[in-house]
Amino acid sequence: MRFILFFLSLILSIRCTNEKSNKFKSYLVGEWRIDNPTLQSFIRFEENGKTTYYFNRYSYQLDSLAQIGKWSLDEIRKGREIDTFIVTIDKQPKKTVFRFLPLDKNRIKVIDEGGQTFFTRIEKN
Repeated sequence: MRFILFFLSLILSIRCTNEKSNKFKSYLVGEWRIDNPTLQSFIRFEENGKTTYYFNRYSYQLDSLAQIGKWSLDEIRKGREIDTFIVTIDKQPKKTVFRFLPLDKNRIKVIDEGGQTFFTRIEKN
């Protein structure tokens, strides 16, 4: 009996985690403006795990001078009010691990070893 309860709770836990993972991945896909105080850069997350980082508005508009890498959702940490999503972006010169806190449908608080910033979704017309 204990084994059955353990097995059912394990399946339920995996299912909930997988559902959160899929929702976050679909939420993250798109183009985001990185609200830096010194320069405004941009990042694009694609469904296939590809990411493109643009250093400034000019390179973003021309779709040039970009760093291309891969992104993956590594972990979901349960929070009191907001879950934290641990995302690794693998691009040159090194991998970077970010903690993403979704604030609403168009804004994310992003934390890394250098501090924190905000991403704002770019709405396409």
